[in-house]
Amino acid sequence: MRRKSLQVAAVALLGTVFAVLLGLWAAERVCVAPDVIVPGVTVGGMAFEGLTAAEALARLRDYEARLLLRPVRLECAGRAWALPLARAGVGVEHAKVISEALSVGHRGWLLHRYLERYRVAREGKEIPIRVHVDRQKLTSLIAELTQELTILPQNAGFRVLPDDRIIVIPAREGRCVDAPAAYDQMVAILNDPGREPVIRVALRTLSPEYTTEEVLAMGLNCLLGEYATTFAPEKVNRVYNISVAAGALDGLVVRPGEVVSFNKVVGPRSSEAGYKTAPMIINNEFVDALGGGVCQVSTTLYNAVLRAGLAVVERHNHSLPVGYVPAGLDATVTYGGADFKFRNNTDKYLYLRTAIQGNRLVVKIFGNNRFKRRVEVRSWVTEVIEPKRIEQSDPNLEVGKRVVKQKGIRGCRARAERLIYDGEQVVREELPPSFYHPLDEIVAVGTKAVPTVIAPREGVTKPKPEPEPQPETTVEEAYPQGTGFPEGELPSGVESPGETVYESGR
Repeated sequence: MRRKSLQVAAVALLGTVFAVLLGLWAAERVCVAPDVIVPGVTVGGMAFEGLTAAEALARLRDYEARLLLRPVRLECAGRAWALPLARAGVGVEHAKVISEALSVGHRGWLLHRYLERYRVAREGKEIPIRVHVDRQKLTSLIAELTQELTILPQNAGFRVLPDDRIIVIPAREGRCVDAPAAYDQMVAILNDPGREPVIRVALRTLSPEYTTEEVLAMGLNCLLGEYATTFAPEKVNRVYNISVAAGALDGLVVRPGEVVSFNKVVGPRSSEAGYKTAPMIINNEFVDALGGGVCQVSTTLYNAVLRAGLAVVERHNHSLPVGYVPAGLDATVTYGGADFKFRNNTDKYLYLRTAIQGNRLVVKIFGNNRFKRRVEVRSWVTEVIEPKRIEQSDPNLEVGKRVVKQKGIRGCRARAERLIYDGEQVVREELPPSFYHPLDEIVAVGTKAVPTVIAPREGVTKPKPEPEPQPETTVEEAYPQGTGFPEGELPSGVESPGETVYESGR
């Protein structure tokens, strides 16, 4: 029994010694530096053993240069084109291939690495060359080569004719080469040298984004309401600001139920947005500021909205009466402050058009003829507020002289209403009331003494003559008759404008 145990131990010891000797022999045979590819590794059929990362990269780049010279043909609809692989975004994935080659025999615990090197040295290890294709570049190249076969789709749309009729422009399908289908074929050809280097694709249909049925469903078929105001064309900056703000509204499409904010659509009145300096009402007086004149656009839109029978959500009057609409029918706006908002209270779309025609700003609102109504808009003055007369001493004026520095303007309170006729029914809507501050008249009174020179006469004392009263003068060149302000914004007085009647549609 003792002898048998000794024999088993001896055999185990001999096996261990043999394994150690074998491992040391294998390690010595296949031992390489960690930055060198071990023997037996091939890449794409090319021997890479003993190469460093830099040497492997150079060999792969040489292979890539030869690969890009391969002729590949694209065929579609009986036509054929050569595909330059360099422009198609074809390339070898150098980093991935080199990393995989270097990892052989250099990863895992020590004995595992030695055993892997021994096995690879005996059996070999093939690493495929991975070729990538830039899908976007390939698609762009194919679109460029096959441009003659491409027909772009046409979206359905609508056009407003000079007589305010609306016509629908039908949609049209397009076509193009099915470039996405070429990608998989290209990858297969590059990774299989024995495959026929031909990519065959078909034409595919391109659908329009907006169909004819979708545009017809918008329901745009008539003019619901319009309004126009006039301006002084010689006020260049002000007219420019009006055109910029009106341009932001032109072409606006409003969904059913949507609330439109003038400030949100038009945006900030800044120099970056293209606005210039012109007079506007700030703190009950006219001052030069960026965007002067924009309120005429919001006012014109407000009146068009009223006559289109739409719902007004927010409206504010100016602090002073303006001259381009009757009292009670203006709508002031300030970016970040007072806004004008209206809601599309129809179940169809609305479409806005704005235009500068000579010295007129025109706003038109188009919609569906089911909502076309006869509309009357009335406004009237309920109270006239007289301005105060303020006299200010002016040491630069001679005694007895008086100059009107600011012409007084009446303020007022005004009311307005809208009547919407639906057959025999009449809906009367009271519009928001308006209060306009008066503008005080300011008169400069001279206090400057005028010296009197008297020739001396012996024995005679002559009293100084009293200064004769001078007539009051006005600065007519600054404030023309009938306006009260240079911009023509304010009337010389406030009179009841009476009644305005408008029938929507044509």
